[in-house]
Amino acid sequence: MQIMLLILSLITSEITLPKLDFGTGKAGMNWRVINDGVMGGLSKGFVEVKENSIVFKGKVSLENNGGFSAFKSRFQKIDLSQFEQVKIRLRSQGIKIALTLETDQRWYYPYFKKDITTQSSDWEIVRLNLKDFEQYRIGQKTGTQLDKSDLNKIIRLGLITNEKRVGGFQIEIDYIQFE
Repeated sequence: MQIMLLILSLITSEITLPKLDFGTGKAGMNWRVINDGVMGGLSKGFVEVKENSIVFKGKVSLENNGGFSAFKSRFQKIDLSQFEQVKIRLRSQGIKIALTLETDQRWYYPYFKKDITTQSSDWEIVRLNLKDFEQYRIGQKTGTQLDKSDLNKIIRLGLITNEKRVGGFQIEIDYIQFE
């Protein structure tokens, strides 16, 4: 019972996120890595906090039906209804990634995801239209797009390795900004 009350109290606080700056003492300090080990996989991911950024890195393994590592915010009500796009300053080496928007705490419930395409290991600013996020359930597309009415139901943001390919990855994030 106490655990349920704690979970409910985490979700009832509501925030609107214009910008998340990452780094020492900034956003991301309460985020956590979730590897495919929750489902039996052997992928490894961890975070290195720098002064003005966070480096999310590790190695994806396909053994034991694995294939992902994710870096996610804590659960809290996040109202994104006033925004149309998200801008991310990052640099990536290795594997492709995606930004996720979750509307439910249960891992098997649908969530929304949009691929992030980077061109090099130099700093880049990537812009994603929120209307282009697609719904997924257990890693499979459902055929549904994010609707404007879903934007006030978000409870967690995340970055996830977005291809089932063995190998190392490194993603450095400066900020995520909603516009």
